[in-house]
Amino acid sequence: MEIYGWVGKILRVNLTTGRIEKIDTMKYAEKFIGGRGIAAAIAWEEMPFGANPLSPENKLIMMTGPLTGTIAPTSGRMVFAGIAPQAYPKPHYTRSNMGGYFGAELKYAGYDGIIIEGKAEKPVYLWINDGEVEIRDAVDLWGLDTFETQKKLMKEHGEDSQTICIGPAGENLVRIATIHHGLESAAGQGGFGAVMGSKNLKAVTVKGSGMVKVARPKELMEICKYFRKIRNERILKRREQNLKVCSLACNALPCGMIVYRDVEGKHHSKRYTGAVHCCSPIYLRFKPWEAGFEAAEIADRLGLNHWEIVLGFTGVGKWLDNCVKVGLITEEDLGMPIDLESGVFWSKLLEKIAYREGVGKVLAEGVPRAIDMLGKGQEFSPHVAHGFETHWDGRLFGAPKYPYWIVAALQWAMDSRDPLVHCYAQNITYWVMRPDAPISVDKLKAIGKRLYGSEVAVDPESGYEYKAQPTIWHQNRLAVDDSLLVCDQSFPIIFSPSSPDGFGDTGLEAKMLSAVTGIDITEEELDFIGSRIYNLERAIMVLEGRTRKDDEAVIPYFQKPDVNGIRLDVNRFKELMDEFYRLRGWDPKTGWPKRETLEKHDLKEVADKLESVGRLPE
Repeated sequence: MEIYGWVGKILRVNLTTGRIEKIDTMKYAEKFIGGRGIAAAIAWEEMPFGANPLSPENKLIMMTGPLTGTIAPTSGRMVFAGIAPQAYPKPHYTRSNMGGYFGAELKYAGYDGIIIEGKAEKPVYLWINDGEVEIRDAVDLWGLDTFETQKKLMKEHGEDSQTICIGPAGENLVRIATIHHGLESAAGQGGFGAVMGSKNLKAVTVKGSGMVKVARPKELMEICKYFRKIRNERILKRREQNLKVCSLACNALPCGMIVYRDVEGKHHSKRYTGAVHCCSPIYLRFKPWEAGFEAAEIADRLGLNHWEIVLGFTGVGKWLDNCVKVGLITEEDLGMPIDLESGVFWSKLLEKIAYREGVGKVLAEGVPRAIDMLGKGQEFSPHVAHGFETHWDGRLFGAPKYPYWIVAALQWAMDSRDPLVHCYAQNITYWVMRPDAPISVDKLKAIGKRLYGSEVAVDPESGYEYKAQPTIWHQNRLAVDDSLLVCDQSFPIIFSPSSPDGFGDTGLEAKMLSAVTGIDITEEELDFIGSRIYNLERAIMVLEGRTRKDDEAVIPYFQKPDVNGIRLDVNRFKELMDEFYRLRGWDPKTGWPKRETLEKHDLKEVADKLESVGRLPE
């Protein structure tokens, strides 16, 4: 039987033994699609939950999806998963996501994903060339930054090769180390760069001359044209005047990326060319702006997670800034003069973190662990939950107003990481709540009834009622989009100012998957798979010891006032959690999935495993 969308094989590489083998993608594809879904399925079968994330026992799973490598909009993405060093208060399984060209090239070489096991005796890199796989010496690459590493490997293997790699931060097992690709792409959250470093794996370079077969290419092309039309060309054209675009396979819309060329450094005597987008433009606030840009570039080259730096230590999170201002942290503590507005100061501090020098040993652990180790600064913490900092929670980064941040709080409560709340809170803020918003509140209410079952789910005058339903809808859909893979800044398409009722087309993912694979699937069927993936991930959390008490760890953060002074009502939020658990088919007392729920999702073996370890509700 011919395979469309997937290429059929997942590569397994054991760095301890040097053994390389291939496993069948299709044993997982029907139930879990790809990307995040297949990663969770492999993790359930193989991951040594509870293991030290920096030990050889941990596995690093890299997965593409069936849309990766096709012309499907925003499909140039892939997922990294494993036991995450950044996760808090103890490391646990989670995932990270990256755009760019590596995922597509991996599929062109014949692989849907890679499972990395064990630890090499010395630094190595993986070279994949059209199905041929070698573990090569990387001693001469160890110590190089992410840009230097990619340049050397490109020179060795050709400009048409693609590389993911780590910088000094990953080599030194910094918990906030990234896996980097190209100029602007990285798997940031989770600290998976440190996992690569712990395995002495400097890089993976791939070159492929194959292709991803598409079952119905003409149909896919028409869907792509339809996507562009429905995404509001008026706004697209207006923004294109000022903003650059990421790689089109990553994101078919401008995403705020700005490219700078030949910028003079202020910390080092060199010139920099690179990009800032998402949160990294915050570096440009430092003085002079050239030094701020240099700090952003240094973070990229060292392999440090921008989010933890400018949403945690400084920028929006301002933990270190606030500690310094009240005298909790001094120049003696940092081992250098402090100038919080200076880009050069931050460049120096980033280097201390990446090389674990002086106070860098503490800051390399990330904000929540640094607070624990120093025993001070908790009152200024931007940490929301699970080891991750503020993101569209109505307090610091992103400002969805009440009641929309209630859904964000519930998403944060139930996830293993920053849950990426773009689809609900950010979408409503952008499309409806800003002064020049193109969607009216009346249209929003009609969309809420159509999508979530009630106008109350999106009514700006509502409160905690009917907030579990949109939470579940978006959890399921994000699991789908992370498995196809497409960008959650573009999908699902809920709003469209070019349509009479303001509604977009939330069935577009199902249409694309059907066209690519030739297997017809409805939007409802696809969301059910998303629910299966989310329940499997919850089972993984339960196996790791997760309970309702851990879900409630978000409450202190959301008790802080939002931009309008509104705080979380703890009793009403706990009642909302009860409703969420019931709708999910989970036990409200423990937060554990019930057997009937798991079996409904064709996860009987998962229920059996949880029962065998005493973690299935009675």
